[in-house]
Amino acid sequence: RGFMDAARLRVAQPWRDAGRRRNGGDGRRPASRNLGRLAGPVWLLLSAARLGDAMYTAGSISLPGNSSVFIGKYCFTFDPDEKAASGKLNVTVWAPDLAPHQSVHVVMFDDEAESYPGPSGQWDALSCEERMRHAKHRVKLDHKKQKAGQLIRFNIRERLRPRFWYIALADCSGDGLKHIDYKVHANNVPYGWARELSTDKRWAPIFYTMFAIFYGLLAAAQTHASAVLASSKKGDSARDKAAHPFARLLTAGIVLGLASATLSALHFFCLALSGAGASSARAVAQLLSGASRFVLAMLLLLVSEGKCISYVMVAADARRLARLLGPFLAACVLLELWGEYSVSRRYTTDYVYTTSFGWAIICVDLMLLFMYSTKLWQTHAAERDNSDGAFYRRWGIIYGAWFLALPFITVLSQLVLAPYVWYLFSLGVLGLVDIVVYSALVIALWPGNTKTYFKLSSVFEVAEDLLERCEAQRRLPAAAGSA
Repeated sequence: RGFMDAARLRVAQPWRDAGRRRNGGDGRRPASRNLGRLAGPVWLLLSAARLGDAMYTAGSISLPGNSSVFIGKYCFTFDPDEKAASGKLNVTVWAPDLAPHQSVHVVMFDDEAESYPGPSGQWDALSCEERMRHAKHRVKLDHKKQKAGQLIRFNIRERLRPRFWYIALADCSGDGLKHIDYKVHANNVPYGWARELSTDKRWAPIFYTMFAIFYGLLAAAQTHASAVLASSKKGDSARDKAAHPFARLLTAGIVLGLASATLSALHFFCLALSGAGASSARAVAQLLSGASRFVLAMLLLLVSEGKCISYVMVAADARRLARLLGPFLAACVLLELWGEYSVSRRYTTDYVYTTSFGWAIICVDLMLLFMYSTKLWQTHAAERDNSDGAFYRRWGIIYGAWFLALPFITVLSQLVLAPYVWYLFSLGVLGLVDIVVYSALVIALWPGNTKTYFKLSSVFEVAEDLLERCEAQRRLPAAAGSA
């Protein structure tokens, strides 16, 4: 009780106050600014993005009486020998309205069952005093230090495994406080240059750097292939293949993946070195990542329809799929952003794909898999007796496995893996699967690949080929009669 309301206030209150200042103090919007409401959800996501990964967390909350409010979480590493602290945590609190008789504490929980097992009805039913007894550390605020700010230092020691620690403010006096400012800084001492990173994000800069390198190689390869086709001696036909809608979509998806990985690597390296990442770059990177996966889903659905394999693809095919899938995949990107930066992540070990938002994204992936399988079955039924039938029986099934990657890692994370591994595991598997599928498509369209099933033919080439065949068949009877 009070957790989510106070957490929502943390993000919503500055937006509301800023609106009052801009509009003269009464909070009413002029009619000319009504269009600004459309930008609200995006603004809120980007505002929350400033809080999502930063190890320097600062903000303001309202603390109701007889309640606790979580203000941050961090995953600390462990040291089996316990020779030194595995992590350090500094909390600074400003509560100028704190009265001498009030009992307000900074409290620390970890993810052990006897401390804080996660949000539940049983936890919500506990009184403030009972919650305080579950705390691993607690420090009472001194009302004499609140104007200048009270700095509280914690040394974290873990011996068995990494654990999530939660920082909260608790008021058991019943009076509450309308305004508290706070600042939290945590780091993992043994990580050296990456000490600012939480354990669950430790390898994120390396992962994204590797992805950027792979996408860069793919972008160079695809650009080279297009240049080879465009400069081919075959003339207009080769240039048409270089500018084919399928090839252009493939290039766009790879470039979007490259931009996303580069911006994410920038964010996490800044985060590791300074404790405050390039959050705007990270938000843009996630939008670009969603766009790259959207393009890849379109390409695979085109393959399931036999486009560029058994049938000619035109630009209208891509536009048709974009109109069909665009709303669903745009909603998925927004859900992923909302789940990634939701304030509820301050008091749970869940990551985006284990939340209700994540399950909605997984349902969309399964819907796309159903669409892909249905179209692949129909195309195979029509082409099973032709030479292309082998492609649909073999490569069609392999390409379809891409849609199962996200459901697979989510179920595996929930059943087998520890919470501090969830993020890096999903990041590594999803990123690798995307790169493998993009690489397979680049190889399939490579100039001079005689074993490929893909044929980047235009409508005009097919029509010309049909006319040539008809002309050849017309000449055969004439030649036989003259003989």
